[in-house]
Amino acid sequence: MSQTIGVRRDQITIMGDLLVNTLEPKRLTHLLYGSNMSYSQLVKYLNTLIDLGLVFEEKKPFRTFMITEKGKSFMSIIKKIKLIKE
Repeated sequence: MSQTIGVRRDQITIMGDLLVNTLEPKRLTHLLYGSNMSYSQLVKYLNTLIDLGLVFEEKKPFRTFMITEKGKSFMSIIKKIKLIKE
């Protein structure tokens, strides 16, 4: 989702980027590499997305995170808003 480099991202952009990264099941380490943020920031945003029902955590066979249908709907809304802003 994020297209600019060197520009601070707002919270919605960060959440959108995390949702894109969770389209396939990803481990926390892989999300950390792809998100370009610190571990504590990543955990904070992931917990927010889980609390909102946009991402779920699978614990077996290992801990992964995956987007929900509600998360996919939210992601499409973010894309529409970004198109309007351009």
